[in-house]
Amino acid sequence: MTIAWNILVGIMSTWKLIQRRCYDLLSHKYSLLIILVAFTCIFVGIIHFGEVWLAWSKEKYEAVFHSFNDNILGKSFQRKLCQHVPIDVVYTWVNGSDPKFIDNLKKYVPVSNVNSAASRFNDKDELRYSLRSLEMYAPWVRHVYIVTNGQIPNWLDMDNPRMTLVTHNDIFPNKSHLPTFSSPAIESHIHKIPGLSDKFLYFNDDVLLGSEVWPEDFVTQTSGQKVYLAWWVPDCSDICPWSWVGDGSCDLACNTTSCELDGGDCNSTPSPTESAGLEEDGDYPYKLLQSNQYEHKETLRLLELLKTRRNYEFSNPLTSSVSPGILNVSLSLSLNRNQSQNEKLESILPENDKNATRLELTTEGRAFKYEFAHPMNKKTIQNKNDDIINLVHVNGNQNQKLRPSHLKRKARRLDTYAESLLYVNRIYNAAYGFERRRVPAHMPHLVDKLIVDEMHLKFQNEFEKTSSHSIRDPEDMQFAFSYFYYLISEKTLVSTGQLFDKFDTDKSGTWSDREIRTLLSRMHPLPLDYSFVLQFENSIKNCSEKMKLESPPEVPPGERYLDSSLPIVTRELIIRCEIIAGNLRNQFGVRKRYQHEILKAGKNEIFEMLTSNVSLTVQILDEIRQEPKKFICLNDDLDPSRNSENDVVRALLSDFYRSIYPLKSSFELPSQYRNRFSHRNDLYEWRASRTRARNILLSLVCVLIFITIYHFFHHQIRRFFRNRSIPSLIV
Repeated sequence: MTIAWNILVGIMSTWKLIQRRCYDLLSHKYSLLIILVAFTCIFVGIIHFGEVWLAWSKEKYEAVFHSFNDNILGKSFQRKLCQHVPIDVVYTWVNGSDPKFIDNLKKYVPVSNVNSAASRFNDKDELRYSLRSLEMYAPWVRHVYIVTNGQIPNWLDMDNPRMTLVTHNDIFPNKSHLPTFSSPAIESHIHKIPGLSDKFLYFNDDVLLGSEVWPEDFVTQTSGQKVYLAWWVPDCSDICPWSWVGDGSCDLACNTTSCELDGGDCNSTPSPTESAGLEEDGDYPYKLLQSNQYEHKETLRLLELLKTRRNYEFSNPLTSSVSPGILNVSLSLSLNRNQSQNEKLESILPENDKNATRLELTTEGRAFKYEFAHPMNKKTIQNKNDDIINLVHVNGNQNQKLRPSHLKRKARRLDTYAESLLYVNRIYNAAYGFERRRVPAHMPHLVDKLIVDEMHLKFQNEFEKTSSHSIRDPEDMQFAFSYFYYLISEKTLVSTGQLFDKFDTDKSGTWSDREIRTLLSRMHPLPLDYSFVLQFENSIKNCSEKMKLESPPEVPPGERYLDSSLPIVTRELIIRCEIIAGNLRNQFGVRKRYQHEILKAGKNEIFEMLTSNVSLTVQILDEIRQEPKKFICLNDDLDPSRNSENDVVRALLSDFYRSIYPLKSSFELPSQYRNRFSHRNDLYEWRASRTRARNILLSLVCVLIFITIYHFFHHQIRRFFRNRSIPSLIV
């Protein structure tokens, strides 16, 4: 107590001394000036100190000052990001070797269905390396969502705050559609993930990044969404490429329901051939679509030239012996990277016509062999160019019909992915008009949630059907194809008033002669003919004379040229002048609803199908090592009967992944740890039981502490309560 009292006395004495010195200072003649200078110096010092402190701590405490470090690494990318737009990443993943998954697959899906094969769901650790590539080359993303059927990868760190595991039950509004094993059904609901950013990147687990990627690779302020399109949608049949459909000429081979009745070109042709009557050969899986389109340009060019001629005759003495017929050309391809490419182009002619002439084209490499066969003559020509077409002269009746028997061939087998593309293509042809469409590249896709919602609203029944499929189905709304062509095809109408405001650049409420000149230069081809100018001026004058307009706005000086005879061109005049308004609407009345830019895929993407061929796999992986693209997609098409080769291919793929992405990501557990639970429900049950046990333990500890305190201090407590009760007893 003595020490404390001495300290208190010392503090009070110091305070008294400071007070006396302050009074002495205030009594000085220049005290106010001294105080003002002192406070100014203190204020300036504080400001300078604050600036130095901010500059020193900016990198360390960046989250306090801006949100550019709101990403999976927690670092600031303010100097590299042109704009801060939160973008999340969504993965879809499944472990096909999980016993529960296999049991459910057998329980809910027929074993005979090819889309239910367990090999379709094999996990080769692609997700692990895709996350590593994401952290290496796109660390600016805000959050990662992994959509599974409840499965947990054994290496995944479930406590990472930048990762959330989402189950199908979290996003499917109609729980009767579960369980599902269909990727299109799952993809149709990924935009409903709680907390997902308005714009997000959708990754398949087999898509990886090979170099730095930034938001500008997907969207820009000036051009909008970037759409990367690869190969064409597969042809509607082997004997009718899409380029023949809707081209203005009737092609009987395309006059089928599968080819949409030749896009309306054969409306005058009675009794169109049903697609069910066609038996077509050739397997056209989606993995070969790209090679079919880009590796056989010469043959496709020949097809285009032959297509324009239905009836033909040779420009030689044999012409008189050739009976006119319809030339329907089909193409069958044998594509094996280990063999020479062979193509055969053969005409289909009436079987009963003995005088019919047959055209056969066989190519080996780039050399073409054209063979013209006739009952009385045979002529063989070898050429490397397309000049052989000059030997064929075509004329005759375009409306001659083919009997169905002439077209009966072995049915073409498309895989479910290709069939779903054709299904969506037919729906969009009906909704937006016929056009040839390409397939989006195999790469991450930037998706806007609002656009997906509007697309679902427009095609509600189709997406509901897709959601109900347990496995892939030919009538699925393929997600990327549906989304991007909805974005491309949607248009919006622009009113005449909006068009007037667009060209009223000085916002005066009237069109000057200079603004009218700009308008006409955009409406008509250059050089601008004076007749167009004169026609516009006459239309304006006629409308102005016939209409009684309200008092025009105050016209700024210089609106008219000195020799101009135009009246005041107001907004009301243009809206009410139907001739001018109609021309404006025809030229500019329809515009893209969503700003976008279409780019040809291939420069920044690589998509490869790995087969059981070991040497070919080594070649493909080495080519990727040599020049990594921004977006890498490695799909497998292994032959189940070649187990030994498949093991080698998987080992090569694993070694490739580890060589390109050797560093562990923050989403992985340390090497010595593995997840105890393989399903999220089991993990949540364990966490709930752990919470209950912890609460019970805390309750017991609290009771024990209370009992202990009462045991040691019960005499004092009883005495305290007894003393409190004495006054009342006295009263």
